[in-house]
Amino acid sequence: MSQTHVAGFVTTNLDSKSINDGFLAAMSVMLAKLLHTDVEFVTLELQPNVAMVKAASSAPMLNLRLFHNSDCVNSDTKHGFAQQIAAWLAKHVKVPQDRVLVLFIDTRCCSVG
Repeated sequence: MSQTHVAGFVTTNLDSKSINDGFLAAMSVMLAKLLHTDVEFVTLELQPNVAMVKAASSAPMLNLRLFHNSDCVNSDTKHGFAQQIAAWLAKHVKVPQDRVLVLFIDTRCCSVG
């Protein structure tokens, strides 16, 4: 069995100064535990200050695109994982949970050339 790798892109309309310095490190630990991998296999990127709108509102929001090769994320489990992650994000960045979107992209389904 191969090691689970995770790459996450956190996009938000919040200013970077409003996000705690330890946010990405803490999120790495949370994702590693949730997806049963080592934190060394989790890579995250924060993209703050992005113009974003949901429901015609530019109120604080956050999107997470999560690229993974995890066997534990599938059509039956991804909604539960997304809710857990959205709750964690809402708590740590002070964005309402209903304004957090978590998308899973299974890299095993991707092909090259």
